[in-house]
Amino acid sequence: MGSEWLGEECEIVMGQSPPSETCNTVGIGIPLLNGPTEFGPHHPSPAQFTTDVRKRAIPGDILFCVRGSTTGRMNWADQEYAIGRGIAAIRHKFKPELQPFVRAVIECYLPELLAQATGSTFPNVSAQQLSNLKWPELAADEQRAIAYILGTLDDKIELNRKQNETLEAMARALFKAWFVDFEPVRAKLEGRWQRGQSLPGLPAHLYDLFPDCLVDSELGEIPEGWEIGSFADVVEIIGGSTPKTSVSEYWGGDIPWFSVVDTPASSDVFVVQTEKSITQSGLNESSARLISKGTTIISARGTVGNLAIAGCDMTFNQSCYALRSKNSLGSYFVFLSAQRMVEQLKAMAHGSVFSTITRQTFEAVQTVLPPENVLQQFERSFASLFDEILNNVNESRTLAKLRDTLLPKLISGELRVNDAKRILARIELDTATQRREQ
Repeated sequence: MGSEWLGEECEIVMGQSPPSETCNTVGIGIPLLNGPTEFGPHHPSPAQFTTDVRKRAIPGDILFCVRGSTTGRMNWADQEYAIGRGIAAIRHKFKPELQPFVRAVIECYLPELLAQATGSTFPNVSAQQLSNLKWPELAADEQRAIAYILGTLDDKIELNRKQNETLEAMARALFKAWFVDFEPVRAKLEGRWQRGQSLPGLPAHLYDLFPDCLVDSELGEIPEGWEIGSFADVVEIIGGSTPKTSVSEYWGGDIPWFSVVDTPASSDVFVVQTEKSITQSGLNESSARLISKGTTIISARGTVGNLAIAGCDMTFNQSCYALRSKNSLGSYFVFLSAQRMVEQLKAMAHGSVFSTITRQTFEAVQTVLPPENVLQQFERSFASLFDEILNNVNESRTLAKLRDTLLPKLISGELRVNDAKRILARIELDTATQRREQ
């Protein structure tokens, strides 16, 4: 007979918060997790540390939130952590390679678990409730195969995220070199560049786009021939809207409707799927505005300064603005410019109840405006970076949908492992073909 319950297969470590005097934010001791506020797309980013570890998670553990409105959220432990009382660490007792299968079992029965959670305002899940989750009646080799399939999908999604993190960092670094540090101009001034020579961040033939002199401006030194202007002078600021929530035919359509909850992970940049969507009548019969793929969106009320690029045509709510070039500024220049000035915008936000960025806030922000030929070359040079980010986002979305479809069918035995492997192989082939054609 196999196991009937998750607790027979897995060790469940409930967190215990260390004394506050043993905690710090300067990196002394072991990273401390108090709840899912530190959770990331795959693993946490700890903000606290402790020198008095009461309960511990080890690398490979499933980190499970057991308290509050975020009960049920999960992450992977990528290192050793001290865990507070809002977190449980779950690990297979005998076979660490089955961890993806363990997570799948928890996900499969999560609605049932949350229904049992105690507390009317802030639900709580106990170790006993976790232990009493059903353990599927599947042979050991099937469990390992399912763990491999689901683990492969998770690993590919995480790889895409890491690739996007690298690509986005490259874009930010190159933007800074071109438009903040004016590195090509300084290389000419300081004699570090000779005609026909390439330096990091800029091929040789592009140096002719930049002057060899810096001049004083109200923002400090800028390249000769470049200008200073208000961000609002060159970027169209479009307000959002929410169709009437009481009119059901306005909602549940095919048009994505962005709100701050849809903000992607910083490395993904693009938003391609939103929590809510509206119908064509919801768009036509309200002041909602449809924006095109490539338009920057910024949250402007309450949670201010969250940024995204529309990965498809969409609309957005009244707490956000869309930022679209008026003239020759390209979509990626607008996004990276907004990203550079977001802390300044946050500092200038006002409001007695909610922090708010207004049109006047944008008007007050001064920025450097390069010539049109530089901007056009920037967009051409950087388009491939952002295209790859969007490809990865769309691929991860497809893989996540596949995983969500396969998971309950594999756990219940409705779908056999060999069938799932064939589906996975076909998806991988289709994805590779699409990438070659792009």
